[in-house]
Amino acid sequence: MSYSILVVDDSWESREVISSILNTQEEYNLVMAENGQDAMGKLNAQPFDLVITDISMPVMDGLELLDHLILEMPNIPVITFTGFGDLFGVKALERGAEDCIFKPFDARDFKLRIAKALKYSRLKKYQDRLELKNEELRMLSVTDQLTQVYNRHFMHDALKREFARAKRYCVNLSCLMIDIDHFKEVNDSYGHLQGDSVLREFAALIRNTCREVDLCCRFGGEEFLVILPETDRSGAECVSDRLRNLAEKMSVFRVDSAELIKDLKISISIGIAYYPDPRIRTDHDLIALADQALLMAKEHGRNCVMVA
Repeated sequence: MSYSILVVDDSWESREVISSILNTQEEYNLVMAENGQDAMGKLNAQPFDLVITDISMPVMDGLELLDHLILEMPNIPVITFTGFGDLFGVKALERGAEDCIFKPFDARDFKLRIAKALKYSRLKKYQDRLELKNEELRMLSVTDQLTQVYNRHFMHDALKREFARAKRYCVNLSCLMIDIDHFKEVNDSYGHLQGDSVLREFAALIRNTCREVDLCCRFGGEEFLVILPETDRSGAECVSDRLRNLAEKMSVFRVDSAELIKDLKISISIGIAYYPDPRIRTDHDLIALADQALLMAKEHGRNCVMVA
């Protein structure tokens, strides 16, 4: 495995000493910089596994460079070196340096410290990749594959949490049960691929319309449930009317040609339930009432909003 190391020092003699020590290691690719400003330019141009920097330099010294790296590139370990004693070394360690080496260099000690820092760098990268992969797997487990909104499993957990919070802190909580009207006709007339496209576009419409704290979930088929934390009846009705109006204006394009389907118009029916309500004692009651309100909306001719 090859490592890229940036060596920063205004003294060419020090750079030569470090180069002579580390060039015995074939896996090290060394790049030189004359000061912190020069180093930042190189760091922005290519990735590095480790930065070794002198503390005392013109233009931008090693402590200033360290501050920039801790703030902007915290995953890159930094080793500082100095010939001015413990005080500078302590300052560097306090500001986040991985290690501090004092001049004159002991070649064996220097190489061991560099190897230790690179081992840490490699382990940190593996850890970051593992955390990223775990987050990807977590998102897959709670996301509906077709629409990319939350799935029903996540919905139940999230609604349970939000309902408990609403009861505990005496705040409002609303939920919308949404159904795309006559969706079977879309599938029958234009095919299931076109129907899938409508579901994806409508899910995106909900995400773009609601707040960041709102939770959009696919309940099943062409039904969606939207959880609205700290939202009363009036707020829920406002969101519902906005969604219904936007759905009517939603353009639908053919999946095979991206041609606008002019005769395909989408409408939705929405049922609203909200807490506090004496009929609602559990999160399941909230869903049940929203579902009842949705049935009322369908019975009233669809393309409307009803409140439980």
